[in-house]
Amino acid sequence: MRAVIIRNPISGSPQRQFAFAKAVETFDKAGWEVTIWVTQRKGHSRELAARAVQEGYPCIIIAGGDGSIGQTVDGMLHAGGRQTSLGIIPMGTGNVFARQVGLPFPKSPGDDAPARAAKIIIENAPMAIDVGKANDRYFLSWVGIGLDAQVTERVESRLAFKRRAPLISYGMTALRTIWSYRPADSRLRVAQVESLDGRFPLIIVANIQLYARYFRLASDVRFDDGLLDLFIFTQPSKWRLLVAAAHMIMRPGKGVPGVLHRKVTSLSLTTTPPQPYHLDGDPLGYTPLQVEIIPRGLRIHLDRERLRAPKR
Repeated sequence: MRAVIIRNPISGSPQRQFAFAKAVETFDKAGWEVTIWVTQRKGHSRELAARAVQEGYPCIIIAGGDGSIGQTVDGMLHAGGRQTSLGIIPMGTGNVFARQVGLPFPKSPGDDAPARAAKIIIENAPMAIDVGKANDRYFLSWVGIGLDAQVTERVESRLAFKRRAPLISYGMTALRTIWSYRPADSRLRVAQVESLDGRFPLIIVANIQLYARYFRLASDVRFDDGLLDLFIFTQPSKWRLLVAAAHMIMRPGKGVPGVLHRKVTSLSLTTTPPQPYHLDGDPLGYTPLQVEIIPRGLRIHLDRERLRAPKR
């Protein structure tokens, strides 16, 4: 097999990046011909993935975190790579998609997780899963609009702090943002059949169950059902937001008071004033937003026997 590995060298902990060499050795021993391209700037994974499709690589492997994975998917599909397969070597901070689908990720400097992830790519034929599209960008896991996107934007602006202490970085930023955030007037149109208006502090459109590592949105979220799951946090109260977050941690997969859940194929959102949004943890812009599902739009190497309910 001929493949290109797109490596984000600043994903996750610097110490754990040393384990990446073990993945390359695994591909070499299996007889794969792999070329390594290293990202040089923010958003570079997207450009490199498009280039790999244009140069005819049958398989693209991303070694990075959730944001790099999402960018790679976007670059592949924009370049017409529906028949190109995706492999993932999780190397990020949260590794949320990896937790969802049972991919190994490094937990210590000497961990051989990248080699085990490479083995999954080698031994498993690609399977087709759904992807989402928000405005002109594809995403693999979720869209976050409003409060969460503002937190993500602020965390990404202090990347060095995020890499040194990711949990503290997100936690402190989230608490500061909650107290200052003001929900916007929002108008949602769901598949042209339902209208929802209100001051919603947070809206999530999900393709997987896990969100921000610790939160299980609902137990029936699937990435192969041809649907996206819309979660609308309807209570602007800061305390109610914290209660809803605690509910998702302590009672994962259960319904959350103050959160509406819809299964959708498409939606449109306008807000006054415009609100930030992120795709797969990558801050990308401001509303208005059009979101739709692309059924079975991505071919990805996963171990079917390891697919399971996510561990938090």
